[in-house]
Amino acid sequence: MTEAASPSVIEWERVSFAYGAVTALQDVSLCIHYGELAAVMGPNGSGKSTLIKLALGLLQPDSGRVRLFGRDVNDFDQWGRVGYMPQVGTGAWRDFPATVSEVVSLGTYSGVSPLGIFRRSERADVLAAIETVGMTAYRSRRLAELSVGQQQRVLLARALVRNPDLLVLDEPAAGIDVSGEEQLYAVLRDLSKDRGMAIVIVSHDIGAMLREATTVACLNCRLVLHGQPHDLTVDEMSTLYGAPVDVLIHDTAHEFEGALHRHR
Repeated sequence: MTEAASPSVIEWERVSFAYGAVTALQDVSLCIHYGELAAVMGPNGSGKSTLIKLALGLLQPDSGRVRLFGRDVNDFDQWGRVGYMPQVGTGAWRDFPATVSEVVSLGTYSGVSPLGIFRRSERADVLAAIETVGMTAYRSRRLAELSVGQQQRVLLARALVRNPDLLVLDEPAAGIDVSGEEQLYAVLRDLSKDRGMAIVIVSHDIGAMLREATTVACLNCRLVLHGQPHDLTVDEMSTLYGAPVDVLIHDTAHEFEGALHRHR
């Protein structure tokens, strides 16, 4: 099926999934399209990670269907079109000996090449991915020597090295400071707006998601809301997180900024 015939990048159609007797997702229908920077939000145990695992074919739904680029995920075989950046805890790379270039090169792996031993220079796609995330000056440094924010950008480059159409990120800004977070989201904004890449972010950082995302999918086993961030209401957010909340969004000429304050 062509992209013109099926403009959605990911489609969950009436998907339900349970871990034994515990329901993770119930009757969820959701589409992500090209050029969207979509945030998946919800409390712990709301089904966010399960939703992503279903999209990546790591789990099979109990009912419903999941499609990637118009094809059933079980029949999908073009995984080079999908980049994935997992959540990584602080200190995970403390003793990791590989350099930035070597880590990003791992994203190009598609099997053993008998000619690989003759390769003397860095691949152009690896260098391009490193440049995209602003880490060219660090490409010979060991990953363990970098700050957490810099490490996150290296892992993003690894996810981008095949120039995917879809990028999936799990808590990409976890453990990084404000400056590192802004650098990371600046890259993601460019990928979404300039390249038309579909980006899905799973995050607990409500303020950043309201500020950065073009669409939000709010989950609590069921889909509570799917739409633009400024469509969120206080009642919907309170239902989602099970506690009273205030949502403050300030529109500007460029883009809105959002913040959420939880009542204590």
